[in-house]
Amino acid sequence: MLKRSLMLCGLMVTALFLSSCLLDPKEDPPGDDPPPGPPLEIKDLTEKWHVLNNIEYAYERRVKATYDELLNTDFTFFFAPGDVGGEIPAQWDRTEEVNATGRLFDSNAQGEPPVDPVCRDIRLDLQYDPDTMQWVEIIPEDFPSETWYTTTVFYTFTFEMEPDDTFIAQPGARAQFTVRNTGTDQDLHWELVEFRDLGN
Repeated sequence: MLKRSLMLCGLMVTALFLSSCLLDPKEDPPGDDPPPGPPLEIKDLTEKWHVLNNIEYAYERRVKATYDELLNTDFTFFFAPGDVGGEIPAQWDRTEEVNATGRLFDSNAQGEPPVDPVCRDIRLDLQYDPDTMQWVEIIPEDFPSETWYTTTVFYTFTFEMEPDDTFIAQPGARAQFTVRNTGTDQDLHWELVEFRDLGN
């Protein structure tokens, strides 16, 4: 029962920043949306910022395979401390993240009646500039021979749910992303190894 509750919670609580205190249900979606930017293109993960780009791409297109490719085998998602409690754990692993995100992406393609809450539309914006964003080097305790890199960005999202609810990120919401090179020095391949929801 707890596992099912976590997965249902995952549709509304995680899968990229959807923690309970960051959800702000609105009866009417805002009418003054900013103009759309250029269409996202999937990147080859040879640069650190490609990870953030491909997260946005996966959410915009609802492509599970793209999101799955991003996550390192040692991936961990950390909930914001203020959201932990009850059925919300402090963290979860790659398997739980992929399951929750996949169910979110597929929620609009279920049979009748739907098993999970249905998300009609997903809009996600990680606010960063590849040319100016700051990456901080860290030496992970469990992998002292490696150098990982972490960055913190603001984000916004809008999730339109059936029948007529819209969830948006609270102003000032931030997340920390840590990437790890699983390729070589000559053939880089960056993956997301840690994702921390910092709240607002």
